[in-house]
Amino acid sequence: MSMNRYIYDKVNRLIKKYKTRDPIELIEALNINLVYLPKTEILLGMYHYIQRNRFIFISSNTNFNRKTILAHELGHDQLHRDYCVSGGAFHDQTVLNPTNKFETEANIFAAHLLISDEDVFDNINDQVCDYEIAGKLGVDINLLNLKISELAKMGKFNKPVNVNIPQGDFLKNYRPEHDDYY
Repeated sequence: MSMNRYIYDKVNRLIKKYKTRDPIELIEALNINLVYLPKTEILLGMYHYIQRNRFIFISSNTNFNRKTILAHELGHDQLHRDYCVSGGAFHDQTVLNPTNKFETEANIFAAHLLISDEDVFDNINDQVCDYEIAGKLGVDINLLNLKISELAKMGKFNKPVNVNIPQGDFLKNYRPEHDDYY
């Protein structure tokens, strides 16, 4: 089984078990400590494993991408916990690295968690452009394109689908102090 399929199945098992796509509800259900950090200027989110406790830290002044950031960090918990148990950590400097395998996997996890297959299929069938779909679903265009490209890799479409290649660094210019893109 490919890692992409593994991530897809892992996300769908979580959704089925806990009956939610909301990352905050999943974080609570999984007993992960969620810590809001006051007024960070650059840090978006961070995942750490400290003394057998799992932590997700997030800037308290993020709103626009909060669910995306939480879903991404939850992806690190679900996919890369062993790396963190051995002393590794995930934070803003690696989140912004589109060539890092772990960050790409966490982004794929977030895309599958926040966007249902049905929402994609319904809107693609309506022949709506990807920017309109992203706006309608309230997600970043790059997250939507990542979801669509992952579904295409798994052969989930009956016809060819054209999307923009997702940018792995779509949170690069986001700064929590402005809660917007530069």
